[in-house]
Amino acid sequence: MSQEYLFPYGHLEILDTYAIITCNEGVHIDFNEIQDIEAILQSAYHGQRFGLIANRVNQYSVNPLAIKKLFSDECLVAGAIVGSALRTKLNADLENKIVDSAPIGYYPSMSFAIKWISDKVREGSIA
Repeated sequence: MSQEYLFPYGHLEILDTYAIITCNEGVHIDFNEIQDIEAILQSAYHGQRFGLIANRVNQYSVNPLAIKKLFSDECLVAGAIVGSALRTKLNADLENKIVDSAPIGYYPSMSFAIKWISDKVREGSIA
């Protein structure tokens, strides 16, 4: 499964066990944007475990409380943030402290993030 959704603030790619979101330069992600993203994720994964990767190639702001709401979905089991700037790592650390329902990790490359997310989705799954 691979589907892509375009928004005025970025795009969301849905894959089998994880989604990748890339936001546009300079946007602000708040509760309205999170509501759009949630609707697609819930429809795509239908109650199965999945992870979310934020590909932070652009600079933008995120309301951490909106992120906490997004991660309140019990099927969203982990988040990864990909980026190379120190600010991105510090934001990932902050989001991990605010979100207590699922771990959020920082990775300098997409391949490491995908591996970690895939492992987290498999953990606890019934084989």
